[in-house]
Amino acid sequence: MEAPHAVIVGGTRGLGLAVVRVLAREGYRVSAIGRSVPAAALGEGIRFFAADVRDAAAVDAVLRQIAAEQGPLRYLVFAQRYRGEGDGWHAEWETTVEATRRTIEAAAPHFAASGDRALAAVGSVYGTFVGDGQPAGYHVAKAALEQLLRYYAFAWGPRGIRANLVAPCTYLKDETKQHVLANERLMDVYRRMVPLGRIGTADDAAEVIAFLCSPKAGYLTGQTITVDGGLSLVWPETPARRIAGV
Repeated sequence: MEAPHAVIVGGTRGLGLAVVRVLAREGYRVSAIGRSVPAAALGEGIRFFAADVRDAAAVDAVLRQIAAEQGPLRYLVFAQRYRGEGDGWHAEWETTVEATRRTIEAAAPHFAASGDRALAAVGSVYGTFVGDGQPAGYHVAKAALEQLLRYYAFAWGPRGIRANLVAPCTYLKDETKQHVLANERLMDVYRRMVPLGRIGTADDAAEVIAFLCSPKAGYLTGQTITVDGGLSLVWPETPARRIAGV
């Protein structure tokens, strides 16, 4: 059987890169789209294509190139992030929501005609909850992204194409991993606060996305899967008492 082809938007760093590597280990043919050439080789079975997801013409062109060179899509994953300075209300919306919508529509004619096919996106627990560290635009864009994927689950369901979203909480990133792990006070907070007793990793979320991009999730669509070690099921008073020691 031919290896399934997955396209990862924002696949050159962070969680997007983790998804690329997990799918490549599973034997997928992976096309990673990013704005700039990655600093290091992505690995066997992975090809990089340069495009700014906010540029509609560039995305349309790169999707046609990918389909011509790599074959029809089975899975399309969105992991792009706005990384500019300041609040960036309009930029958050454009990067997270509008670019995703345009890319999905542009990719429609390039999907395989049959077999398991799916859309997946990286959301955030901040699409439901509100917290420090991210501006208003981030919260609102992530909430809208969740509804966008639900819409496509409904609209594209008759075509046999699924759509789901993964909402991770705070997780370890390659660029900050060592610094965070060395902060014993912070690690103690996660041990006390999270039912599974640890901070998450990019691979924790990437493995769930890999599941969603497989026939194993063949009857799963329109869902948001929260990857938070069980944190969201706990009444806030309980971890607050544990951390405060009262």
